[in-house]
Amino acid sequence: MKLGASPYLDALCGDYLLGTLRGAARARFARACADEPVVALRLQHWQQLFTPQPSEAFRMQPAPRTWQRIAHDLELRRYRQPWFARVGLWRGWALTATAVLTVWLGVSLIDRAPAPPVMHPIATLASMAGAAPVVASLSGDGRWLQLVPARPVVAASTQSYELWLLPPDGSAPVSVAVLGELAAQLQVPDALRGRLQTGAKLAVSVEPAGGSPTGAPTGPVILVGAINAG
Repeated sequence: MKLGASPYLDALCGDYLLGTLRGAARARFARACADEPVVALRLQHWQQLFTPQPSEAFRMQPAPRTWQRIAHDLELRRYRQPWFARVGLWRGWALTATAVLTVWLGVSLIDRAPAPPVMHPIATLASMAGAAPVVASLSGDGRWLQLVPARPVVAASTQSYELWLLPPDGSAPVSVAVLGELAAQLQVPDALRGRLQTGAKLAVSVEPAGGSPTGAPTGPVILVGAINAG
């Protein structure tokens, strides 16, 4: 599933800007920004919201001694305005109020961000060929599936990994997702919710870029593991 369609897109943008999104997840988000205009525009929205404007961030004031000498030479004292008419005073109050409002808004948005789903391991996908094992975990509501490999595994530019559900009755494999790497968190297709149960298996095959052209595994199956959802 593309990140642009994820309900957690705003939370991911926040984690990315705060630097709490690390490793493979951060690399995947950076790729999504390059490949998915929706993700890039949403990140730009949050950057503009929280980044001070350069005109204010880098405004420089003369040293007090320099200003006093200029004021004395130009006899500016006679033009001094009463305190309630000074633009600088209200500008300072406006900047302070804006900063407070921005912080409050940011905290409010973070507080309202949906909590990440709690994942429960259901299978370990392994191979006799030496491929890195992958732990598959399912959220409590069955909507999210997470894959965590023992080490980073990224497909070649001309290939993709495809995750399959192998039904317990031996019927044809069903595609779950096409992946560029084996570290992923994806939304379980509606048709497969409730089918990731004990007795079924998960498998990963190597396919051409974009996934199997036939709807069934065409390349080597490099990982397989039985589901134990108990």
